[in-house]
Amino acid sequence: MTKHKPKPNFNFYLYRFGLARVHAAKRLIPIKLMPHRLNLSGKFVIGITTYVERYDDFFKPLYESLSYLFPDVPIVVTVNGFPDSHKQLDYLARLQSELCDHAPAHHIFVLHDRPCGLTTLWNEMLQAAENKPLWILNDDLRVDSWIRRWAEKFNWNSVSLTLLNHTWSHFIIASTVVDKVGIFEPSFPGIGFEDMDYTARLGLAGVAISNIPCPYLHHCNHQPKNTSFDDVSGRTWGKYTTANEECFYRLWARSSDGEGVYIKQIHGFVKPVQPISPVSLSSLKPLQIQQGLSFPDRQFS
Repeated sequence: MTKHKPKPNFNFYLYRFGLARVHAAKRLIPIKLMPHRLNLSGKFVIGITTYVERYDDFFKPLYESLSYLFPDVPIVVTVNGFPDSHKQLDYLARLQSELCDHAPAHHIFVLHDRPCGLTTLWNEMLQAAENKPLWILNDDLRVDSWIRRWAEKFNWNSVSLTLLNHTWSHFIIASTVVDKVGIFEPSFPGIGFEDMDYTARLGLAGVAISNIPCPYLHHCNHQPKNTSFDDVSGRTWGKYTTANEECFYRLWARSSDGEGVYIKQIHGFVKPVQPISPVSLSSLKPLQIQQGLSFPDRQFS
């Protein structure tokens, strides 16, 4: 018996075409003309990670856009250090002068002098979020004005761990997930593999990862010439650090029997090398924040 392929559903393609045209029209609305219909105060916190090489082309435009679109939402910026200490000090001074000194009282800047792992920056955001859902963003993003309306319609009360557009470059995590799964692994010294690690921890804890499309958030996928980690680690997978890869495989072993947690990036299952227990947020050193600024690498009397 000959099997026939199902005919394309014309109505479905027509719907997708119409939806794409609607999104395209919404993207044309200037940020300055986007009205705020609902008060989002207390609903969630926005977190952005960044470093010196992305300031002018990526971070500053993103921060200014989000500040205008979400004046009622706290923003936490965690700034990584850089191997060139003189360049880093000049960068932090400029960032303070251009942004921090004029920021609203509910914006927090965590400024590092020395390089640290991405998970350290994420955990600092969790500390500053104070148990509210945290919307974590890369700095190499571009946002459309309609993202405000998208956020107003999003159900922040029922979120668990949700990727946007199937990527860890922008995701939302609730405090209930952190309570059950723990914080992000603090021992990662660089960037990369921390998403696989947390995916495995979520799987062991029985917490599902959901995904929601957000057509008003665009990842530029910038491939930097220099990173914060080039002096302490090689690179793998383009922009990730080999030190993080080594750390991941100290914690997790590939499973050949199909048991464990499936990690799509490596196309296989992993099991913990040793039993893994959640690490609580309270175990971290408290952030010292004064007038919206925190300097974790500095000692103050």
